[in-house]
Amino acid sequence: MPKRDANGVVISGFGQIGAAAALELGDDDVRLAVAEWERRHQELLRQCEGLPLVPAHGGWSALIDAEACDLDAPALSERLLDQKVAATPMTAWGETVAPRHVRLVFSNEPIERLSLLGERLRAALA
Repeated sequence: MPKRDANGVVISGFGQIGAAAALELGDDDVRLAVAEWERRHQELLRQCEGLPLVPAHGGWSALIDAEACDLDAPALSERLLDQKVAATPMTAWGETVAPRHVRLVFSNEPIERLSLLGERLRAALA
């Protein structure tokens, strides 16, 4: 049997650690966490209304199509950073679809900070 150094999806078992913690916390705490992440995702969607956004669909980040904004992903990432928004260009995540996107991780951002996103995104695109 071949030896595997890492799971291609979850490096070093962080997913397993998170799953174990969720089991220990119980259903009520997990429901609260999921509700908060959904609230943050909804605010992100509201702030990005009208922009070429790929929603999270259960994840913790969303993608903006930089090419649909007439930019490449590194250029959009740089413009967003100038507006105090960190967005990772997806240039190393595949050869065809991913490189045209930047990733916005919203899962750890408070609603107050997410509420500033729309104005900053539009300034970066201006």
